[in-house]
Amino acid sequence: MINYLISPMVSAGRLLMVALVATVLSSCASVQPDNGAKVVAREPIIARPDGSVRGDTGDQSVARLWASAERARENGKDAIALELLYEALELSPQSALLWSRAAEIQLDNLEASLAESYATKSNAFALDNQPLLYRNWLIIEHARDMRGDLLGVRSAHKKVQQYQYQ
Repeated sequence: MINYLISPMVSAGRLLMVALVATVLSSCASVQPDNGAKVVAREPIIARPDGSVRGDTGDQSVARLWASAERARENGKDAIALELLYEALELSPQSALLWSRAAEIQLDNLEASLAESYATKSNAFALDNQPLLYRNWLIIEHARDMRGDLLGVRSAHKKVQQYQYQ
């Protein structure tokens, strides 16, 4: 199992991670239900006390791409970070954590529509992962605020509150 990490964030968009402190996110494994249909596995995602989020993957290529994207992001090379995340998403298209990180970078780059789209996509794969859903709804709320969508902000804020205390 290989770890990839979202470190604590500094900018306003990145302050979203503070809410994840000391929360353990749910995980599930791939299983075969009685009816024979395969349930899609998702990566275990764990919030850590320092405000970072760790996701585990068995795919070394995804882990390498994640690490490279993080280094690029830390060096202010968001375009390169996004390209690396997109490449990782080609290998793991249902990774809620990869979609969420891409949403966060888009939000930091003032690309509100893309940020909202990616956070929504992350929500689709997050299933019952309450802290990740909370993080994504915060991204959506900020993106809608950037676009001046006051009704959208209000509805997103209700979702933020719904997940904040669960």
